[in-house]
Amino acid sequence: MVLRVRIEEVGGVPTRYYHEGSGLPLLLVHGVGVTADTWLRNIDPLAEDFSVYAPDLLDNGYSGQGNYTGGPPQPHMVAHLADFADHLGLDEFAVCGSSFGGLLAALLHLHMPERVTRLILLSSGTLFNSEEELARTLAESHANGSSAMDDPSWESCQRRMERIVHDPAAVPPEMIFAQLTLYAMPGQREAYERRMRGLMDIEACRPYRVAERLEEIAAPTLMIWGKDDPRAVMARAEDAAARIPDATLVVFERCKHHPHVEQAGRFNDLARRFLKGQALADAA
Repeated sequence: MVLRVRIEEVGGVPTRYYHEGSGLPLLLVHGVGVTADTWLRNIDPLAEDFSVYAPDLLDNGYSGQGNYTGGPPQPHMVAHLADFADHLGLDEFAVCGSSFGGLLAALLHLHMPERVTRLILLSSGTLFNSEEELARTLAESHANGSSAMDDPSWESCQRRMERIVHDPAAVPPEMIFAQLTLYAMPGQREAYERRMRGLMDIEACRPYRVAERLEEIAAPTLMIWGKDDPRAVMARAEDAAARIPDATLVVFERCKHHPHVEQAGRFNDLARRFLKGQALADAA
């Protein structure tokens, strides 16, 4: 297996993505304020069994802005992900989304339910939190991201990540380096502000909420939550797991907002078994 990075035109938008492996296609969708580099502890292990694709979202990382100029980013990013699947010729595929990426994964499934056949959702407050909780957690996320982008340094990027992981030692150095490099690029601070302001407009984002549509999710769904996550309310995840027709919720102890980073080995094992349709012995 060989890990490759490509930048290709997807619906007229330059799009950077990682790709490795063969077999069932698996699309990894990162959260806001980070890039596909957040999956670097997962791509190699999962590519042993699957064809793994991890793109930078529209207006994120090294992908282009397209026609997104402000307001709720959800419809633009879902359309870009759908174009990405078409670009790759993926007829049926699984999607794993972290944080805001979890909301995009669910929206993509609802947009093309016959093609997105399995979902893995990781600590996604934007997917399940109430509007009041969203207003609080998005403001906290915005302040945390801005603290690094306003004065990017190794230390400021490290502190940003340490606030949302249980064990600071779990933050991969390559993730800090990727953020530090990205934040130095022209226009990145403005792009982050554009996305976050769009997300923080709770009223404008109402058409893109999924919390009221959980019974419509037809795909088998694995939910993995960090027990100590300050961004994704555990009670909302428990309620969602009861409402999604075929959902399993697994809670990671001593974990906050990035289960796939903080406990990469356990996440990779659970994801592999779920995608293969095997029993999840660790499920709570």
